[in-house]
Amino acid sequence: MKSRHAAGLMIVACLLYSWAILQTASSPFSSSPAFAVTNFPRPSAEEQRPFFSEGFITPSVHGMTVHSGSICELSGGILASVWYGGSREGGQDVCVYFSSRSPGEGGEWNNPKSIVSRDSASEELNRYIKKVGNPVIFSNSGQKLWLLYVSVSLGGWSGSSLNLKTSEDCGITWSRSVRLILNPFFNVSELVRNRPLPLAGGGFAIPIYHEFLGRFPEVLWLSQGSPGSPAAYRKSRMAGGRSYIQPSLVPLDAHNAAAFYRNMTPERSVAMATTCNAGLSWSQPRSVDLPNPNSALHAILMPGGQILMAFNDSRKERDNLRLAISDDKGEDWKRIATLENSEGAEFSYPYLVRDHGGLTHLVYTWRRKRIKHIVFNDAWVQRQMKSATP
Repeated sequence: MKSRHAAGLMIVACLLYSWAILQTASSPFSSSPAFAVTNFPRPSAEEQRPFFSEGFITPSVHGMTVHSGSICELSGGILASVWYGGSREGGQDVCVYFSSRSPGEGGEWNNPKSIVSRDSASEELNRYIKKVGNPVIFSNSGQKLWLLYVSVSLGGWSGSSLNLKTSEDCGITWSRSVRLILNPFFNVSELVRNRPLPLAGGGFAIPIYHEFLGRFPEVLWLSQGSPGSPAAYRKSRMAGGRSYIQPSLVPLDAHNAAAFYRNMTPERSVAMATTCNAGLSWSQPRSVDLPNPNSALHAILMPGGQILMAFNDSRKERDNLRLAISDDKGEDWKRIATLENSEGAEFSYPYLVRDHGGLTHLVYTWRRKRIKHIVFNDAWVQRQMKSATP
């Protein structure tokens, strides 16, 4: 019996060693990565006037449940958004939907179209797909779009895999799905939620997370690859596990960044970690003075180095959505706006992005019925800061 046990351990050790070799061999990734730092535009006198607008990306459809929206900007100021929707979360009819919007304040979102279904994913991946979930869309600010989405073949979300699709024409047509092989044990329990960070040398650092036999925040390193060649990728684990998922990464400069986590501990507060080497290693998570009801949050860097966060301001419920801002790299926070507040309703999974014109876009789940889209400028944020109570 002991010899069998030892043999089993040896096999596992060999698998892990082989996996480690494969992860590092011929790696296209830099041993000293750097974040691509965005140069925010200086607002003109016209842009100094506070601007705030709200609307919906999705139409109201009876019986349709939608969730987990994300948004990005393409060249020329085109906006693209994805989310999933169906009769219920995890249902067999759930699809990943896509919509785009032309530039300018008067732009309208196009009618949503399905770009991933359970059937299409099964056919493209050559494997049975039980359900699809969380999608994240991102771009290198050109016409190319990248889509990561979750699929499950067996069990619940902890049995998820990540899949990649791309579009070279602003979302009109899409490549076939490619399943990412991210761990040696059945390649399950990899999920995505928040915004990828572009890297200075090309590629992305993408916050992902693991939920099987423990909950761990991770970073997926994705290289764009040469034209006609597949993307290269690897992953690394962030410090602190079993309780913190869905990291939101905020680059402070080329090498320093903060991560803010959904907290699954009984403490129910936002957790934070930092890196000084562009995500290669992270500090242990610690709590900050904002509540978290075991729900997703999102944060971005604003001009002047401030961090803006959209979050549920509760330890139990998702029935409100607020904005808070930090002047000291995430240590202390000031609430500046209440966007939603309705007892018994759900407003969740916020996702923030800044466009090249200096506007901030926020999308989130609105009552599980629609994906809401809010746009505001820096002058509106400054006005909210001045009027907010300490």
